[in-house]
Amino acid sequence: MAMAAASSGAGLAENFAVNTYLKSHDAVDSLQQRLNLVAMYRHPDIDILSRLFYAHPTPERLLWYYLDHIDVVFHEDTGVTTLDVRAFRPEEAKRIAEELLKLGEERINEFNRLVNENTIKAADEEVTIAENRVKDVQHRMTVFRQRSGDVDPTKSSIVGISLIGQLETELAQSDTQLAQMLRNLNASSPQVLTIKQRIKALNEEIEAQRRLTQKTKGVYANIADYDELMLDREFAQEAYMTSASELETARAAARQQQVYVVRVVEPNLPGMATYPRVFLMILAVFVGSGLTFMIGRLLITGMREHAI
Repeated sequence: MAMAAASSGAGLAENFAVNTYLKSHDAVDSLQQRLNLVAMYRHPDIDILSRLFYAHPTPERLLWYYLDHIDVVFHEDTGVTTLDVRAFRPEEAKRIAEELLKLGEERINEFNRLVNENTIKAADEEVTIAENRVKDVQHRMTVFRQRSGDVDPTKSSIVGISLIGQLETELAQSDTQLAQMLRNLNASSPQVLTIKQRIKALNEEIEAQRRLTQKTKGVYANIADYDELMLDREFAQEAYMTSASELETARAAARQQQVYVVRVVEPNLPGMATYPRVFLMILAVFVGSGLTFMIGRLLITGMREHAI
């Protein structure tokens, strides 16, 4: 019987590898375990010249016999592999062909698994390393914030300085307003006393903010550490994005390298025996017998002539 299988998505190397595998010891051993190949080749009704002679053949003898009963041909121009299987019973020939197709598909799947491991594994490891680096930097930032009690020292310092500047501006405006009032009003008037109280309050608030600034000098000292953490986080995030992009590229490349077996023709059950070719065998016997008879007759005639 004959069938064909085609593979797509990869080069000729995978096709040749599968073809070589189907003609190897490994394929024969798998067929023996799954189908009992020896029993198929040693049916009692098979003539002694055609059947497998050994009940327990060595792997080499079984391979030789097996190769005499299959043909695996890869056509480079079409990418199609033709598999021809010969057995002594039609259903057994079909079973062997189907099992060989399964073995070829299993080997292709193994190729795909190795491609995925080799192509994606390295990129996946890089993503994991980059992800762990991001987590480590984030953990360090959390520890820093818990220790310093400040979410963002840079913003905190800016806010403190801005607040003091705002209070000093209000103080200057109040001083100007007081000077204008004193030109027209008595120093003991309620408006003057109110503005003086405001100026006093502003001075106290400014002093309080400056004392707070003195207490938070440690925050300013930590700005350098915080900036370093922010830089580390930025680098870690960029490395993570790059490795994630490379992983997607590797996956796309792996998908392009995938090999698929497509059954162009399914294994079929033979309707008639291809071998033995009875007419040709009978003709060969007659021709051989005739030649033998003629040669024998010539030899006898020659001996008689020489005897005379």
